[in-house]
Amino acid sequence: MKIKAIIILFLFIQGISAQTNKDQKGPIREKIKAQRIAFITERLNLSPDESTKFWPVYNQFSGELEEVKKQQNQLRKSTNDKLAVMSDKEIDKALEDELSAQQKSIDLQRKYIVELKKTIPTRKVAMLYKAERDFKITLLKRMRDSGQKAIPEEEF
Repeated sequence: MKIKAIIILFLFIQGISAQTNKDQKGPIREKIKAQRIAFITERLNLSPDESTKFWPVYNQFSGELEEVKKQQNQLRKSTNDKLAVMSDKEIDKALEDELSAQQKSIDLQRKYIVELKKTIPTRKVAMLYKAERDFKITLLKRMRDSGQKAIPEEEF
């Protein structure tokens, strides 16, 4: 009876701990999002009119791209977890699925380049990719310098 109570107590504490960690990630994500907006706005030198048009399209693009990346990460994790016991046929399918997921990402980027060029000049669309990379590098350096744990790549 005592063992069951200890196990239940342990699981309860783990659940509370996991929820606390999830709750803490929310404000961090929001802070990073705000920093990304400021960084990109400054790097692209967006006017108020450009910002008004650009950010809704960019946010939609980012959301869709994040979903594709989550699917890719789940696929990779699933494959990596079972790789040692998968048949060659299953591995071939996993490789094809990986390429399909990468193609989805590329197709999404092509679609949104067209949409973004409707909101800001082509030069600024090209600068956007550099600004995004620079933001990631800057964020990772800040985190390394402050000793924080890395944020999973899907956060970017």
